[in-house]
Amino acid sequence: MMLPSKPANGHKRSVVYLRVSSRGQLLTDYDPEGISIPAQRVACSRRSAELDADVIAEYVESARSARSIDGRPEFQKMMARIKAERDVDYIIVYARSRMFRDSTDAALTKRELRAMGVQLISIMDHTEDNAIGDLVATIIDGVNEYQSRASGADIAYKMGQKVIRGGSIGRAPIGYLNVRDHIEGREVRTIATDPARGPLVVMAFELYATGSYSFPDLRDVLTDAGLRTKPTKNRPKGTEISIHKIGALLRDRYYLGYVTHDGVEYKGRHAPLIDIELFNRVQEVLYEQRGAGTRARVYNHYLKGMLRCHRCQARIIIMSGKSKSGLRYLYFMCRGRQEHTCDLPYIRLDDVEKAIETHYATIEIPQDLRERISAGIDAACSADTAVSNGLRAQVAKRLAELDIQEDRFLDMVGDPDWPQEKILKRLRGIRDEQARLHAQLDRAERPDLDAGRAAITAVLDLLTAPGDLYRLAGDDGRRAMNQALFHALYIDAYEGGPAVALDHPTDPIAPLLNVHRGVQHESGDADRIAAREVTALLATALNGGCSSNDPWVELRGFEPLTPSMPWRCATSCAIAPCVATARRRCHASV
Repeated sequence: MMLPSKPANGHKRSVVYLRVSSRGQLLTDYDPEGISIPAQRVACSRRSAELDADVIAEYVESARSARSIDGRPEFQKMMARIKAERDVDYIIVYARSRMFRDSTDAALTKRELRAMGVQLISIMDHTEDNAIGDLVATIIDGVNEYQSRASGADIAYKMGQKVIRGGSIGRAPIGYLNVRDHIEGREVRTIATDPARGPLVVMAFELYATGSYSFPDLRDVLTDAGLRTKPTKNRPKGTEISIHKIGALLRDRYYLGYVTHDGVEYKGRHAPLIDIELFNRVQEVLYEQRGAGTRARVYNHYLKGMLRCHRCQARIIIMSGKSKSGLRYLYFMCRGRQEHTCDLPYIRLDDVEKAIETHYATIEIPQDLRERISAGIDAACSADTAVSNGLRAQVAKRLAELDIQEDRFLDMVGDPDWPQEKILKRLRGIRDEQARLHAQLDRAERPDLDAGRAAITAVLDLLTAPGDLYRLAGDDGRRAMNQALFHALYIDAYEGGPAVALDHPTDPIAPLLNVHRGVQHESGDADRIAAREVTALLATALNGGCSSNDPWVELRGFEPLTPSMPWRCATSCAIAPCVATARRRCHASV
């Protein structure tokens, strides 16, 4: 819904974004929108009124489960409207998880909205528009992404296990039916033969195996025999089976009684409709007599999946073209342009490759800065060792005192002159404290600090001369470097050709690049900038987002630790060794 461009009451303006991720959430009430959407609308409208803002537009994303904002058309419409009109003060959502399931999308959108003076209001998350609010929002977005990915991985694993045990997932192919069986009070979702379409599928195989039927002829015979697709809400009577569907049906080994997961075939629990002899005869007709093989059109370029459009943040895909002289060539194209929402021109593949090489030359860390970083890491590790040793000494001293007390009370046990209940109570207290201290000692034991220092050194090595290494590396080495250093590279087209307008470094790399770029662009002391950013490296790169251990150092710079500081340090690095592996792969491919 749209209202006039300027409100008469002078209030601020807001837009409301509502979303449910599955169709099942819409089918829960007499209202076709279900329960969730109306409830979100009421809460968002109330919040807009509290902000003294008029709701000028509402965007409803119904049954959209896309993890990325690229797959949500209503979100794209909302952002396009805000950019075009520039008259919105707030975007109001029920919860940030309704809008973002990807922390990268959240960060880029936040920056874009802030540039336009638009504030994102989440009713459930209570984030304020200040530094603390930004920190909380970033944590929430990271948790939402983790939950989304973890849930997806859990579902994928369970579905994979079902297939490995012979079960089928998804909608049954034509000739079979999805049914619910009840066994000992349990409902089991399984597959049964379709009594109406199953025999017609068998007939399709038998007729085509004779070699006398083309796909159009076979379709006509099957249609006359009554074969139609399964009914849907929009097509309750089904439709005629298509030529493409016939070709897929005749190649599908599911009809032999097999199921497939990750390219591996397993014996299925469903009943086969045909035998292997008939299936092989059909394949002989398909591939030997009619040459019905498929032509692969997969381009495994080392930049595939790494590039995004700087203008619309959509993915950049690789395509094949043909010149006027008939020569084939490859080029990159923005998905937004494909969907008519972006104006990034087509870019030739070799021009993009040169742009990436040029960008690698800009991320090289100078030798003097590397030495300052290494010195700071050494100081932090030395301080950690000193504090760990001091803590262990204090705990050991207390344990010795408890051992003396324990022996003293044990001597009193059984003596009728002493209160036995109180003695036993004191003994239990001593043993509980001993257990806590032993656990504290176990937590204080850390792996060798040299291993962690070596991991960070590997990252520094990779950034010492990345441009030269990238130019010398082969395709596999370049792919490994891209994946180790960046989540994404954002490309734009300029008068001089394409260039990397923005990069999104991986967690171990980002703090080091922040040091390098901060020293280049910020005024002030280089050591202060290095100290500020390298602490982020130690807290995030070594922790890596994929380790449950504590970070090496707290966010404090390179000052020595003191016994009053409450935190501990970790030495394990779950992600940096991947960088070292990438460097070895690069050298191997030269």
